[in-house]
Amino acid sequence: MDVRQLRYFLSVAKCKSFSRAALELNIAQPALSHHVANLEAELDVKLFERSTKGVTPTECGETLMRHAETIIRQVSQAALDVKVTSAHPSGVVTIGLPTSVSIGLTVPLLHEVENRYPAISLKVVENHSGYLSEWVLAGRLDMAVLFDIDPEAPFDLEPLLQEQLYFVTATGSFIEGRKSINLAEIAGSPLILTGPSHGLRHAIDRHSSSASPDMTVKIEIDSLIAIKQLVASGYGTSILPWCAIQDECVQGSLRAVRIEKPKIERKVYLASARGWPRSRASEVISLLVTELVSGLVASDRWRGELPKRRRL
Repeated sequence: MDVRQLRYFLSVAKCKSFSRAALELNIAQPALSHHVANLEAELDVKLFERSTKGVTPTECGETLMRHAETIIRQVSQAALDVKVTSAHPSGVVTIGLPTSVSIGLTVPLLHEVENRYPAISLKVVENHSGYLSEWVLAGRLDMAVLFDIDPEAPFDLEPLLQEQLYFVTATGSFIEGRKSINLAEIAGSPLILTGPSHGLRHAIDRHSSSASPDMTVKIEIDSLIAIKQLVASGYGTSILPWCAIQDECVQGSLRAVRIEKPKIERKVYLASARGWPRSRASEVISLLVTELVSGLVASDRWRGELPKRRRL
């Protein structure tokens, strides 16, 4: 098995056709079929199901696809790293952002990368933090913003901030005029929260289990947009970070107060896989993220306590 075979295999899998893949690769179809057949013989498995409509990867083929994408990406990055200089970082960098963070960070991050590092191609992947952590360890992401990571986990961690969560309601609710609320006061309030697998829910459950055991979850939805719309309509209340609701609070469609006694907080990190080589492009993006987070806190778009950090 070599890189060329893996590239050919991925092209067939993505095109779902040997003929279309051959055109895309600019090689003869019999030669492409020969390479894939050799790969199947070497692995002693069937990689594709053939039919009159084309080809689809088997379960073994899907497994190989995941590994092949990571291998080819790293080979390409290695070639770029050999050529790049620290003064002109270039290449592809992929960062994962949870939705609550992506709302405030994606736009300024992409703008700054375009202005400062035009040779870097930044790809942003938005998903739940649980998926993002798995993809970082699998090599599919260079880095991701994650929450409350165990120091013993196999990540290199850059602390970004300690973030406090807010109790959120529609306008005209009982929190009007208040700046904070005790966690016990939330008991009985119909909460709209993300599901148990979501990183935000982990932080809420960890703090609330002992302080407010009677918290009422009305509905679970893994969509931040839907949660905010339902809260604004008066359907229920929620617990969210400031960066996710800042715009709505400024516009007046939502109200939010700090949760006290106890505070519900989570530690926010920029995480990369421990032991994996990092390109110069990844290093400058890491530094840029920490700089932008500080700027978001200074402008009140993100609220939390910043750690001491290095300068870009």
